[in-house]
Amino acid sequence: MLRGFGSVVVLGVIAGMMWHCGGERVMMEVDEQVGQPLGKLAVQDNASGAVVVASVRQDDAPVSGAMVAFARSIAGQAAEYAWSGMTDEDGRVRLEIAGDATGYYQARVSQDGSVIGLWSSIPINIGDEVMVNLPVGERASVTRMSPSACADRVLNFGFFAFFAPVSSSVDPDPDAAEFNTHVGYEADLLTALEAMDGAGLSFSRYGIAVWPNIWLLSAGAEYDIVGGGITILDSRTRDEMGNQVVTFTSGHIAFRQSLLVRAEDGVRWVSHDDLTSEVRVGALASTTGEARLLELVGLVNADGVLAAGVRVETKTDTVVADGSAEYFITAAGASPNLAGRQHLFPPVDTMPQVIYLGDETGEVELLDALASGRIDALARGEIGNRDAVHASGGAFVVTALDAAVEYGGFTLGVDDADLAACIDDKINYLTDDQRIGYGEWRQDPLIFMTRARMWQGQ
Repeated sequence: MLRGFGSVVVLGVIAGMMWHCGGERVMMEVDEQVGQPLGKLAVQDNASGAVVVASVRQDDAPVSGAMVAFARSIAGQAAEYAWSGMTDEDGRVRLEIAGDATGYYQARVSQDGSVIGLWSSIPINIGDEVMVNLPVGERASVTRMSPSACADRVLNFGFFAFFAPVSSSVDPDPDAAEFNTHVGYEADLLTALEAMDGAGLSFSRYGIAVWPNIWLLSAGAEYDIVGGGITILDSRTRDEMGNQVVTFTSGHIAFRQSLLVRAEDGVRWVSHDDLTSEVRVGALASTTGEARLLELVGLVNADGVLAAGVRVETKTDTVVADGSAEYFITAAGASPNLAGRQHLFPPVDTMPQVIYLGDETGEVELLDALASGRIDALARGEIGNRDAVHASGGAFVVTALDAAVEYGGFTLGVDDADLAACIDDKINYLTDDQRIGYGEWRQDPLIFMTRARMWQGQ
């Protein structure tokens, strides 16, 4: 990896397959409108166009004589590959994108008339000069080839306090002194980053008790960077007016959605298809767990629009969706008429009920409800659910693992692109370019610190 550069990882898709960071092949769903970029760079207002150096490799060898083409990703429109060129003997080609280059791009590599690789959600911004690495059959990476500086800085880091084991407070009481003591996977990752020789960064950490829109807090004055198991979505970079106000770092943790059920119910609800109107599924509002559950069972479409006839009880009212965009729920938020939602009732027997808990104590309330029988299943990420199984002594089991993979990152203000690139460089080293993740940390909680000690100012 090139030291002093900022790197982000991009989804690489070929024949509908993607390589997970542990080497396991899994199906990957790509939605250009929602998007799953692993990092996004900020706009440089004083420049025009962008320069892309694409590097194609297969089995660790350069691919020469391949046609590389880039297309701007525009929802609802077919890809128009307007920028292309042939790789040299080193497997590289230089392309210039004129005008306002800011956006997400698709890349296609062809050789001897056959497509050998496709990638999507590649972030490029006006003023960028980037190296786009395109390893056939694997995830791509984007390296920003402009210098970044983040020396001797103390950053205010806000973290979600109720997402153990990824990110949590030692004391769940917001009034307690140890509420601001950060523990978990992300805590250890940042502690290792602080310990890297010459990194120049340290973090003053502050617990955050409220989840909805936590990702936008780095756009304000209180926090420089925000984390807590936040799935990277383009929709989460934008405010209610649709303006991009934050940027994500590279993805440092992989998530898959699942169901947590009582052990005796494990054979009853093996998949989401087994859920009926008699089943009560608990969810935390404005999470990817909620959004993915609703989509998988058909309560919303791919855009998050509620199916006609869905009845929703809120804290102040009861509304019935008419199938229009006036009623929507996504991982980034929901329509105003669904604010404070408490209970969702399906329009048909082949869909489950959804019960919303955890406004104040996060998923702790949901776990208690599952144990007591108030709900029948809990929709959330596999990591948290696996941890709950262990903590329960086998009283719970995980079912209905989603094939789609999501990635979590930190957010910074959109104007902090250089800082984000610097942090990316360090995170990508600590995670060995996403080869080290939650599973490896779970086996060895000191793995990031061990990597940090090996850094030695590279």
